[in-house]
Amino acid sequence: MGKRFTESAQKQKEGRERKKQQEITKQRQERAREEAEEASKWEEGSAKISQKKLDEQNKQEEKAKKKEEMKRLLAEDEAATGKKKK
Repeated sequence: MGKRFTESAQKQKEGRERKKQQEITKQRQERAREEAEEASKWEEGSAKISQKKLDEQNKQEEKAKKKEEMKRLLAEDEAATGKKKK
C-alpha cells in the first residue's frame, strides 16, 4: 500500500521550509563573515601616525614645555630681583 498524497505533501512542505530556513541562516552567517572581513580590512588600512610625525609631535610638546618652564623661571627671577631692588 502506498502513501496518501496528503501525507507526502505535508512532509515535502516541511522539508522545503527546513531547507529555506537553513539557506537563510547560511546567508546571514555569510553576510556576517563578509562584514567582519571588511571591518578588519578597514582597521588594517586605517591611517596610522607615522613614526616621523610622532617624533615631530613629541619634539613640539617638549619645546612647549621648555618654553613654559623658561617663562616661569623668568617670572620667578624677575619677582625675586624686583623684591630685592625695593
